[in-house]
Amino acid sequence: MTRHHRTDAFQIDYVDRRTGELCEETVMGVAFVRYVYERALGRALRRAILTRPTFSKVYGRYQSSGLSRRGIPSVVASLSIDMGDYVEPEGGFRHFNDFFTRRLRPGARPLDERDDRLVSPADGRLFAYTHVRGDTLVPAKGRHLSLEALLASPREAERFQDGVVLIVRLCPSDYHRFHFPCDGTASRPRAVAGPLESVNPGALAKGRAILDRNQRDVTYLDTERFGRVAYLEIGAMCVGSIVHTFAPGAVKKGAEKGLFQFGGSTVILVFERGRVVVDDDIVANTRRGLETLVRMGEGVATAARPG
Repeated sequence: MTRHHRTDAFQIDYVDRRTGELCEETVMGVAFVRYVYERALGRALRRAILTRPTFSKVYGRYQSSGLSRRGIPSVVASLSIDMGDYVEPEGGFRHFNDFFTRRLRPGARPLDERDDRLVSPADGRLFAYTHVRGDTLVPAKGRHLSLEALLASPREAERFQDGVVLIVRLCPSDYHRFHFPCDGTASRPRAVAGPLESVNPGALAKGRAILDRNQRDVTYLDTERFGRVAYLEIGAMCVGSIVHTFAPGAVKKGAEKGLFQFGGSTVILVFERGRVVVDDDIVANTRRGLETLVRMGEGVATAARPG
């Protein structure tokens, strides 16, 4: 298995699926993330204050105040955000969170409407892991992902043994609403308490158990073509909150499920064994230790044929 290696964990390479090009991510606030994960004083500050939900809520309130509005133009410029994809309110965005949770223009994310195709639930950088059992090694970062810890349920973890896990990491430049990847019946979200570590790959590489320990919400989707699906939103440092905008019950592919307020974060989908076949290019990139940039509504996997 060929792996892609970086000497600096905070420099992030990914494959842009549209062009096939290898790109380097522009990381917002990388100096701050380095400080709190690499320096002794920063690590102490992170443990004592920064990973606590109260800090992220307070920071989120600032990002929802009018004072935060002045930071929008510099972020758009530094992260090269194409604002042509988004709806901008008359008079502009009221505050940074208004900008951060911006809506797409109609047609900006075409939906793969084929019944047997699973679509990406969000814009982001995708890893795909197949045959996940117990504490499975996440090859890109040398970390283990425990299904039991992730789902906070031994019974549900057993159900998904040897299944498929899709991890979509959103960075601050991305569209921050998340959607349903297929038709189904959705449960009410269940909140799982935890800290709020950064989901930056550099932080993951520092040996922290993050994705299956951070504060998160778990929703179950019962579907005809893809079986039972666990749908998780992972909180992160400086995420003001995870907001659900859907009603439990019947849901349609591409319909909005919710949004992340300020801060990059992660959506995880977990599938039962033998229910989905992930697209070859995404699997190959993951084996090389590279995320694949995908857009919401884009097909990323196909329902497995019975037998």
